[in-house]
Parts: sequence; C-alpha cells; structure tokens
Amino acid sequence: MILLFEDDRATGAESLCVRKLPAADTGGKFEICGICDGIEPAVFAAIKALLDAGRKVEAWDACLQYVWDNTKAVVGWIGSAEHPGIEFFLRDHYFNSGSRNTGRILQRALCNDGFPVDVDGVVGAGSRKALADRLARGGDLLFLDHLRKEREAFYRSCKQFPIFGKGWLNRSQKAFDFARMLSA
Repeated sequence: MILLFEDDRATGAESLCVRKLPAADTGGKFEICGICDGIEPAVFAAIKALLDAGRKVEAWDACLQYVWDNTKAVVGWIGSAEHPGIEFFLRDHYFNSGSRNTGRILQRALCNDGFPVDVDGVVGAGSRKALADRLARGGDLLFLDHLRKEREAFYRSCKQFPIFGKGWLNRSQKAFDFARMLSA
C-alpha cells in the first residue's frame, strides 16, 4: 500500500515506471514509487536498471523490499506485531517523511494521550516505554486518530504545504483509513 500511496498510477509490477518529480520537489528529478534519484541514488539506479531491462517483477519486488527495509525501525519502536494499524500508519509516514519527523508525530501523539515524553524526534528508550504503556492500555483506533492529527499538523507546518499539502493530506487520510481497517 505504501508504494501505491507514493504513486497512485502504479498498481503493481506492470504499471511501474520512472516518473518526473515536480520542480518544487526536493527529492531529485525522478522517482519510482517514492524512491527518488536525489535521496537514494544507488537504490533508484538499481531499480531503474531492472525496469530498463524489462524485469518489472524484480523491480517491483526491489521497491517492496526497499520500503520494508527502510521502515523497519518502526517495528522496534512498537516491539510486537500486535498493532498492525499503528505499525502501518507509522511506516507510511516514515517512508514519506523520515525517521525524525515520524518520531515527532509519535511523541506528540503520546504526549496528547497522557504519556509525556520529550519531543525531539529520537525514539529512544523513554519514547518506546511510553508507547508500550500506551499500546498496553488498548484503544488502538483512538491512538491512530491522535497520530493522524499530529501527522496532519506536521504537514501543515511544512513550508511546501501550499504546493503539496492537498496531496499530503489525501495520502494521510488514505493511510489512516487503511490503518483503521487493519486495527478493526
């Protein structure tokens, strides 16, 4: 789903292709489902080479593996597979906005839910303990809503919000809806 959120025209291996990024995008000039030549040039080049060779299934699998590997820190934050909706929502934001920004939305959501932690973007032992305590309390759907609100606030605070904000908020809502389904 993260790949599909990154490129809503991609529906799988056969539709995978290189897309030109908008001039205002800071990720580079081109991307393949959110894997940008300016941020991950070696990964981008390897996947592009697979596409150029007509090996679309391998390219799709490489994209999937990259997302999985790139966002695996979230699993360590949560500590178990018992909260798939929260894991997905955090992984999606992590892939879209990075570790520190995801750490900040998590920490703000924890604070707003009665689990005060430092909001520094580093999900260390204190943040992981607070998250474990929060998750043990139950109510994943309520916590997902706190995460959604913090993610939207983060996007609204970005200087590029006037350019990309509508798309970011749409993606956040799609990720939230999918996460809710996983949590139900």
